[in-house]
Amino acid sequence: MPLEPFHPNVNPQDDHEVDHHLWASLIPLPGANPKILRMDFWRISATAKFGRDPSRNTLILPGPHISATHAEISWNGRNGENSVITLKDISSGGTWVSGQLIGRNQSTTLKDGDEIGFGAPIAVDGNNGLHDYRYIFCDVSAKQPPRRLDNLYKYGKHLGVGTGGSVQLATSREDANKVVAIKTIKYLESRMDVFGEIGVMERVRHPHIIRIFSAHHAETQPVIYLVLEYMEGGDLMGYMVREWQERNLWPEGPKNRGIPENICREILYQLCHAMAFLHAQGITHRDLKPENILLRDDKSMDATPFIKVADFGLASVKGVMKEACGTVPYAAPEVLDPAMRYNYLADSYSAGIILFSMIILTDPWRTPRTPENLSPGLRWHYLSTQVLCPAGYDLLDHLVNPNPEQRLSLAGALKHAWMKAHQPMHLSIEAPYLEA
Repeated sequence: MPLEPFHPNVNPQDDHEVDHHLWASLIPLPGANPKILRMDFWRISATAKFGRDPSRNTLILPGPHISATHAEISWNGRNGENSVITLKDISSGGTWVSGQLIGRNQSTTLKDGDEIGFGAPIAVDGNNGLHDYRYIFCDVSAKQPPRRLDNLYKYGKHLGVGTGGSVQLATSREDANKVVAIKTIKYLESRMDVFGEIGVMERVRHPHIIRIFSAHHAETQPVIYLVLEYMEGGDLMGYMVREWQERNLWPEGPKNRGIPENICREILYQLCHAMAFLHAQGITHRDLKPENILLRDDKSMDATPFIKVADFGLASVKGVMKEACGTVPYAAPEVLDPAMRYNYLADSYSAGIILFSMIILTDPWRTPRTPENLSPGLRWHYLSTQVLCPAGYDLLDHLVNPNPEQRLSLAGALKHAWMKAHQPMHLSIEAPYLEA
């Protein structure tokens, strides 16, 4: 069975549940350009400009029939029946709303459900429809005004710090059994692209990916609050540290033993399914590490962990990236080199370093890895056949290949002999996402 395709949530009621940090959104018209993503308009900015020129627009449409500055959508800042959203056409190629040409320098009021076509009112077949920019307009501001976060949740203990912000436990005021984690993120105007990434992640559904329930924007400061699924079992790093200290899983054995191979394989199996699913949607995590892999409950030391990938603060929906980022011990060489471009295969390298760390329960690098020394050498000599069989060694070697062109993708890792021999321990939950 193929990986489940990504479908934007277009149910108006469901949209409001996750979108009350927005005033509107544009959802790709079914059957239009399969590569374009939903566009969200955040309440922090009441105007969005569209066009081909990256220096003059907030949303870039690179099609040949799109003008350098094509259109502008604006909100009057009010909610409910007082909300007014207008579209101004400033293009030479034309903008259509529900089949009607707006006209250059003319404006129209948008209504929920309007179909908008930038550059053409019908399907653009050239170049395999790559520049077919038709959307359904979703007016979020006209729905019930958003409720304050502190009216929805009661804050609890501090859980830690993730990429870009702190995380705190919270309980729903309406349902005491609903426990969530709320992440507070301070942002810069220069990092507005993070909002598009959050918008994509809100609609990702996979059993091994932390769910984002909603996002809220602070009224008076540049802060975003993410309401996240809570995992009470801690993270993979804590799991590894406990085993290193207590040796419950492998009491006696070789000196360099870590987590038993069958458990390492199960964890990597779950991780590969999650990441292959994300990569199929064009999403790269860019900061995979044990601290960002959460465990479902605190009983995981007595059973094989059920994991979920978390912390998408550095995630990107770009096919090719060039920003140096990530956590040095786990990041691929090309991610840490500002002169290089890279893609989703960077996540494969990080997954390989995580596997290496689990197998030996120590830093896999011979000496500490730093930005000044990105290749201190890995402790391959620790990997005897007692801790990792030859097939596992071969997969690991393919994942941590410093050359991304020779590196194995995480979808490809699922087809490797080491993985194909694996009997999943959580198959009933993962079955809808498995490949043939």
